[in-house]
Order: sequence, then C-alpha cells, then structure tokens
Amino acid sequence: MTNYVRPSYSELKARIQNDLAALPAVLAGPLAAAWARACHGVHGNLDWIDRQCSPLTCELERLYDWAALYGVDRLAATAATGHVLVTGTAGTDLLADTLLRGQNGLDYKVLAAVELGAGATPVAVRCQTAGSAGNLIAGQSLTLVDPVPGIAGSLTVDSNGLTGGAAEETLEDWRIRVADEWQVMVIRGGRSGKSADYRFWAKTAHPSVTGALVQPHALGIGTVIVRPICNGLLDRLPTPAVLDAVAAYLADIAPATADWRVAAPIVKRVSVTIDLLPGYDSQANRDAIQAALAALVLSESSEAAVLTMAEIDAAIASVTQQYTRLAPLADLHVAAGDLFVLNPVTWA
Repeated sequence: MTNYVRPSYSELKARIQNDLAALPAVLAGPLAAAWARACHGVHGNLDWIDRQCSPLTCELERLYDWAALYGVDRLAATAATGHVLVTGTAGTDLLADTLLRGQNGLDYKVLAAVELGAGATPVAVRCQTAGSAGNLIAGQSLTLVDPVPGIAGSLTVDSNGLTGGAAEETLEDWRIRVADEWQVMVIRGGRSGKSADYRFWAKTAHPSVTGALVQPHALGIGTVIVRPICNGLLDRLPTPAVLDAVAAYLADIAPATADWRVAAPIVKRVSVTIDLLPGYDSQANRDAIQAALAALVLSESSEAAVLTMAEIDAAIASVTQQYTRLAPLADLHVAAGDLFVLNPVTWA
C-alpha cells in the first residue's frame, strides 16, 4: 500500500486541463483553474484531518483533546521555593506575604510568619514569577521591599538555594508524553508500577525532570529507588524542590503497596583529555568538541549506561579527526544509581 501524497495545485490544474482538452482553450483554462482550486482545498482539508488522527502530528488544539483523554496535562511553569536566613532583634515577627526582592529583580513572598531567634532564622519563601529565572544559589542576597523594624534589610539564601523554578513544558516534550501514555494504554491498559512507569511519573511530576534511574528491589524485595535526572540543571541533578515534587506525585499515583524512595543520582564524572594536532587546536574546535561530548553524555540516561571509546571518538571526530585521545583509555560503565556527568575537557 503506497502512502498518500497530496497533489499540488499545479498538478491538479494540469490534470483537469487535460480532462477538458476537448473544450476551447478560452473555456478550458478558467474552468481548470477554478476546479483545481476547489479540489486543492478539499485535499488540504483531508491532509489536515489525517494529521489530527495522531497526537504525534496533530495541532496544539487537538493535542489538548488527546491529552485530556489520557490524563496527561501539560506541565505548567513552576516557581522557585526554598529558605532564606533572616537576622534582627530576637522576638521580632516577620509576617507572611512580606515581599523580598532578589538580585535578579524578581520578588519573593514569605510563605509563613516566623519569630526571629537569637541567630539567623530560616524563612520559607516562593518566587512570585514562575520559571527558572527565580532560582538562586546559596549565599545570594535578597532585600526587604518595605523595611520592617527590628529586621535586617538583607536576607541570605540558605545552603540549599532557591530551586524548582522551571519553564512551561515544551510542546514537543508534552507531545512525547501524550504519545507514550497512549501507547501504554493501548498495549497494557494502564500503568501498574513497572520501571518505565516510574520514569514516566517522574517526568510528569516536574518540568525539570528529563528522565529517571529506577532501581527495583535495591533495598529489599518490593522496594524501588527512583532517581530523577534533570539534564538542564547543574550536574544533571534534581534540586530539593524537584525531589519533593516527584515524591509528592508518587505518593498520589504509585501503587498503594509499593515501597518506593526518591533520591538524587550518584554522579559519575567523565574526564576526557584530548591533544589536538597543530593547526587544528582552535577555540572553535574546542567548543564544538565539548558540545559534542556533552550531547553524548546527556544521551546516556539508563541504569546500564556505557560510554564506549568508539562513541567518544565518534563525537570528537564529528568536529575533527586530527587529534589524539589521551583519556579515557577504556570503556566507562555506571554502577547502580550512577549518572554520567561530563567534566570540562582537558586539552593537552
């Protein structure tokens, strides 16, 4: 069976003109053009209908319909949360909804009132603007939008940082999740707690999660360790906010009898040393090789991941073949719970 190929307007017009060859040219031309436009529109509508029949090809409006059928909502942007340390006169109250402003220009709201102690007092806050821009690292400062008597005007992000802020799920990532759930429902009738199910649930819990390592029976028969992978975050590791989001989602959806844990992957560093030959050791080549190796490492996200010498050489050779690889000298394998993370390439 051949695939349907939509004829172009020119092809339709030529066919119709051929069918009307017996008519005078003064009539055949206009009639063929009018008829071809009508037929072209019909073929266009059929082509559009065909695309809507699958979540892999449908338009956004229809994708919402497909997602609703299988309960796969698009992941909305999330706001950064965490704790900041406040100092001031002991016994002073910092009220809920007090606004703080970060060095990034964004506002943060105090989530619950606290009474200051003798030292630095932790205060839970949430960014008022969803997205990754609200994430702050440990040690960064925020200031009170309106001064509060007895409280220092500058507050410091605690050691865990303000994390969990992420952009809305991309259309294509959402499309893949919808198609994944569709396939599972058709083939298996639903999710029951297999390893692939925990990976899907982890990706559904937070837009930063791009995958997960799943270790069944790691802590005994019937136990499961779920280690979310976040390729867009530092060292591919989930932040505390992401771990909390995954745990909260699993608490609602995982089988009632499941004994699961959520933890961060164990970083396995990948160190590559390269000697580029004279004439090829340019910054452009170095940057391109670093990017190619980074893409290779990011593609390894399974419990049995292996980085072979052939794969590493292929990534480098995609930029230039004029090099000598000094390290590593053997294939790299992950242990249980390990996740490959690329170090900056060392140049000999």
